[in-house]
Amino acid sequence: MKQTRYLIILLFFAVLITTAISCKRGGTTPQSSAVSHDSAYARFDVAQSFYNCNQHDSLIAVAPEILEFLRDNQEWRLFYILWQYVAEDYVWFNEFDEATKEALAMQEDAIARNDSFGLAMSYGVQGTAYLAQDVFDEAKRCYKNFIQIYPKNEKDGPITEVYYYYYGCLENTKDTAAIDSLLKEWALLLKDLPPTTDVDQLSAYASWRLKYFRRRFSYLISKDSLTQATQTLDSIVKYTKLAGDVIVEQINTIDDHRDLAMAKGDYTTALRYAEENLEHTGDIGNRRDALSDRSKVFEKLGRYREALADLRAADSLKDSVQQANNREQLNRLNKRFALNELQSQNRLLEQRSRFTTGGVAMILSVIALLVFLVLNSRWNRRLQIKNTQLQRERNVVVAQNKQLAIERDHAEAASRAKTSFMQSMTHEIRTPLNAISGFTQVLTMKDIELPDAERMDFCERIQENTRLLTTILDDLLLISDFESSTELPPAELCVVSAIVDQAAEMICPILAKTVTFDSQSTLPADQMIESYPRLIHIVLSKLLENAAKFTTTGSITLKVSQEDTMLHFAVVDTGPGIPPEKKEYIFKRFAKLDSFAQGTGLGLTVGRMIAERLGGTLTLDTDYINGSKFDFILPIK
Repeated sequence: MKQTRYLIILLFFAVLITTAISCKRGGTTPQSSAVSHDSAYARFDVAQSFYNCNQHDSLIAVAPEILEFLRDNQEWRLFYILWQYVAEDYVWFNEFDEATKEALAMQEDAIARNDSFGLAMSYGVQGTAYLAQDVFDEAKRCYKNFIQIYPKNEKDGPITEVYYYYYGCLENTKDTAAIDSLLKEWALLLKDLPPTTDVDQLSAYASWRLKYFRRRFSYLISKDSLTQATQTLDSIVKYTKLAGDVIVEQINTIDDHRDLAMAKGDYTTALRYAEENLEHTGDIGNRRDALSDRSKVFEKLGRYREALADLRAADSLKDSVQQANNREQLNRLNKRFALNELQSQNRLLEQRSRFTTGGVAMILSVIALLVFLVLNSRWNRRLQIKNTQLQRERNVVVAQNKQLAIERDHAEAASRAKTSFMQSMTHEIRTPLNAISGFTQVLTMKDIELPDAERMDFCERIQENTRLLTTILDDLLLISDFESSTELPPAELCVVSAIVDQAAEMICPILAKTVTFDSQSTLPADQMIESYPRLIHIVLSKLLENAAKFTTTGSITLKVSQEDTMLHFAVVDTGPGIPPEKKEYIFKRFAKLDSFAQGTGLGLTVGRMIAERLGGTLTLDTDYINGSKFDFILPIK
């Protein structure tokens, strides 16, 4: 009997082992022998081509497998350069959190391996991320660490790039002494380059020297050393050709000629180069910059109308640049979505393969288990108890994983909301600031002759944008106060009709001439309540301003009534109305049904926040069809 029992146990475990092996084989895909013989450089070149062509998603997709191959073959220099490409690519697409995460992981890996090249490259990525965010002090610290750690016997391409970016940090912080020292150190590095006859290496050398001379030229212009700047410009022209006459570098050289002519006061020549730059520029963002540069030349020549025209044309391209950036980001997200869908389908196919391959082996396991249970019921009970304990532990782990996933999703949502809010706030504040700055510069230009009507129009636009900017800041401060504080000041006695009259006085000056305003109240003229008059006035002002903005003909009515302990304000207009499906969207921050309409999209957000803080409600009446009707209901004492 014992021999039979041991035989069954041995059979059972043999079947389990067979099942495990079968399932494992069912979930793997054999690789072709040709792939195993690919060289490290060939694989690296594939990823490098994606990086050079700005194919971000393709680079991110292939990088993990290539990095693993390079690590297995101990190609450490290529390994860290490719890792740097991945991290820097996140920087160029403004995904700074991902870039920092990759840089820190690279730094940890390099420290563990005691690899100074990898450690230097990690500091270079961190410096570039800080520089892209205008955090210049941290960027300088990282670039200093790079230069100190970078191996002296390594090729000079990476360190040349770091010198180039490091100069940008010093220029922004106006550290003249450090710039002078950096240029001298950079010149010695280029002087010690080993001789070569290789065509690709000669092109690389020319590119490295071109970066140096461009920075030196900028420095000499800032110091007004025009003779030396002229000699340096000759070197720039020379190395631009040796580096391959890339169109971008040609345009940069034209810019350098223009800057030198401007510094010498030869504005006619500067204008010729500025117009040549416009002829070669096709990108919207670069064209906007070229128009702005030509505007400065026109201003120096006293051709103020042409300078103003270029300034306006550059300003008009601003929205086009933003739209192009948005389209690029949307395309990138669509590509990632498609890639994720494909990966999900592959995982599903793998799971099905595992299930099918392991099905037969599982049947054999069940048969062996049934026989084993019949012959040894006591051992089965012990096994069930053990399985129950394992299941409980597994349930605990699953629950913990679910909770961690929920917390991660909340954190990611909060991060996305913060980023979206900062981007929207920056755009909304920058728009009136740009308008104020542009029109102020035009008005303060000497010797410019503007008609009185145009000058008055500029002044009115400055005042309107100043009011808009003040409104944005007031709304943001109010939102911040309500979000950071849960306490309200003590309530005070106030007259309802006085609050309504103040709101009416505010709305009348901004009404269109074809719109009438009416205030209707069923309350006694001396009706008093214990509440918060300033906050009630803000809500009514926001609602009336919103109605005045979109009502071009007809009427606006403010109705006041009381039902038991509830005070009801209704703002009714004959404007275009709001679709019912947008009744909640309009209360979100920066939400605007008409993106071209004036305003920030914060008014209704502030109004609802105040209403809810006072224990009331602010809603859109979707049953009203002759325009828009907002109901502000407030509990009173």
